[in-house]
Parts: sequence; structure tokens; C-alpha cells
Amino acid sequence: MKKISIIYILIASTLLFNACEEIEKKPLYSDSQPPQPISSPVVENEPGGAKITYNLPNETDLLYVKAEYTLSDGQQYETRSSIYLNSVKVEGYGDTNEHTVRLYTVDRSENISSPVEVIIQPETPDVHLVYESVEMIPSFGGVQYTWENPNNAPLSFLIMASDSTGTLFPVDVVYSSVANGKYTLRGYEPEEETFGILIRDRWDNFSDSVKLNLTPMFEEKLDKEKFNRIVLPGDADMDAWGMRYEWMYDGKLNTMSHTYAGTGWPQYFTLDLGITAKLSRFILYQRQDDGYAYGHGNPRILEIWGTAEEPSADGSWDGWTKLRDCVASRPSEEGGTTEEDLIHFKNGDEYPFTLEDPSVRYVRILVKETWGFTGFIHIGEITFYGQVTSE
Repeated sequence: MKKISIIYILIASTLLFNACEEIEKKPLYSDSQPPQPISSPVVENEPGGAKITYNLPNETDLLYVKAEYTLSDGQQYETRSSIYLNSVKVEGYGDTNEHTVRLYTVDRSENISSPVEVIIQPETPDVHLVYESVEMIPSFGGVQYTWENPNNAPLSFLIMASDSTGTLFPVDVVYSSVANGKYTLRGYEPEEETFGILIRDRWDNFSDSVKLNLTPMFEEKLDKEKFNRIVLPGDADMDAWGMRYEWMYDGKLNTMSHTYAGTGWPQYFTLDLGITAKLSRFILYQRQDDGYAYGHGNPRILEIWGTAEEPSADGSWDGWTKLRDCVASRPSEEGGTTEEDLIHFKNGDEYPFTLEDPSVRYVRILVKETWGFTGFIHIGEITFYGQVTSE
């Protein structure tokens, strides 16, 4: 019995020793024959790169096609494409010069074919294409930047302003891929300063900088303690479900006003600003509870009306002027990202007014549709900015 036990121990020790040995990883297929290269390459130039289509060789163990290329700054890149596709994309160029791309086929034994060289000539890179569309104009309290990004390229926009010595330096960075971008730099006195913008892509290609001397317009946040509630015939009841009308301008995002369902559309309410002002912009904050962003009773399509004269007691629209039509946006629906959605949700839906709009004391907000196509509306907070013209 002892001899049998010793034999079992020896066998177990041998198995354990073998199990602990490092197993060398080898390709499932093992040969030294390189695959045939791709054939009949066709180049379709694109902004900052190109799409190259080709014919694959008749190889049973082909794994992928890789493209090797060098960008304008000398950095070497490699991209791969599955054998289930007949094309590969190269991107990241910061110019429109001719460049050489080398294409290889690779098999399952990791053998590499001879290269096929292809000449591409990228179209204008997005970083420069967007730069050509940049516009800067004075705005209330700062400068408004706008640009067009037709390819929804993910770009970073370095917003710049001059310091006390007149030197430009970055004051903010905006990351955006929406088709029609807009950003307003605020917090400046109505004094001439130099403002600028510089655009960068993810390969560190930079545009030229845009620089302009501009004078921001005076702007202040209207004092909500001067706001007064007005209820005219036809106005929606904003006190539904225990909410309060006044909670839409109490400075707290965790409170809200709410209407009842079933009162029909549109639904509107009236507000006395307590002063007469030339409005610069209006911000509407959605209901901030979890799960309500871009949904439920948050206003999506609305109109803003105003008048400087005391409104008619019968609730008619006589004497009211439409200041603007508003359609709430969601960055991801315009080519943006979910992160941009979250930032936009926290910052509120902002609607600017024009310099041609009249000064007003009374405002009517008329909601025509909500994000959730509900029969009611709810609002987290409203804020107005502008210039007070009379107390």
C-alpha cells in the first residue's frame, strides 16, 4: 500500500510541475509564407484624411489589413481594418499636401505582405474648415462666438481674452461636435478688449487664431425679488400638485412650478419683472429631478412675448410683442455627445434677444409643446438678463 501511495504522489507531483510550466503562446496557424498584398486600391480623399478601398487577395488565413502613415508633425500612425471590410480610413492630417500610405495584409501566422503604396491628398481638415466659419460679435456682458462644423468633428475651442497687459490668454475651453456651434463669453465690463479663439483637433492640429478688438455691452441679471405674479384670464394654473408659481423664480433649482393636465394647448403664464428692461437673454431650467432631463413636462417649443404697458385685464394679447420663438435643443441630437447633453441640462436652455427688441416690463411665456408631449408643463427656474431702462 505504501508503494502505491508513493507512485500516486510522484504522478501528482509530475502533473503539478508540468501545469506550472509557462505555456508559450503561438499562433493557431503556423507558416512562414506571407500573404498576397491588396490590389486595385482606390482613394477617396476626405477632410484631414482619406478612405482607401481595395480588393482582398484570395487567402484562407487572412486576418486584417493595416495602413501605416506619417502625419504632418512626423508622428507615425497605424490603422487596421477587418477582412470583412474592403476599406480602411486614415485620418489626422493637418494639411492638404500629398502623403504616402503603405497598406499591408496580415495573416493568422502574423506574416506580413509586401507593401502597396498609395498617394492621398486630404481635403481641408475640419480644424481649418471650421476656423473659416468663426464669427465674433459683441454681446451683453461679453462676446458671442459662432461657427459651423458640418462634419460634426470633435474639436476643442480655446476661448481667449486679453489680460491687464493686453496679452491674450485662454479663459475657457469648449469641447463641441455640434453642426452649428455657439458660445458666449460673459463677465466683462463695457470696455474695449481683445478677444480671440483657437481651434484644436484630437491629433493636435491647430487652426490660426482669430483676434478682434470688441466692446462688450452692459448686462446685468435682473433682480428676481422684484418679480411679481400676475394671473390673467386664460393663464395656466402654475400651482398644481402642491407646487408654487413663485418657485420658478426663487433661485432654487430643486423647486418648481407645475400645471395641471387636460387644460389644452398652448399653455401660458404672465410675469411682471418689476422694472422695465431691454432684455439680453432668457434661461429656462428644466425640472432637475433624476430621470426628467429632456422629457416629461419640460418645455421644448415655446414663445416669449413682452410689453412695457400694463396688460389688459381681460387677458387679451393686444399690445403684446413676440420677442422670439424658442426651440429647446439637445446637443446629442445635433451631433454632440451625451456629456454635452448633461452640461447643457445643468446650464439651462438659453435664448438670446436681439438689439432691435423693445424694452419690456411684462413677459408672457407661451408653451406649445413639451419634451414628453405631456398635457402639462413644469419649470425648474427662469432667469432674465439685460439692461434696466426704468425702475
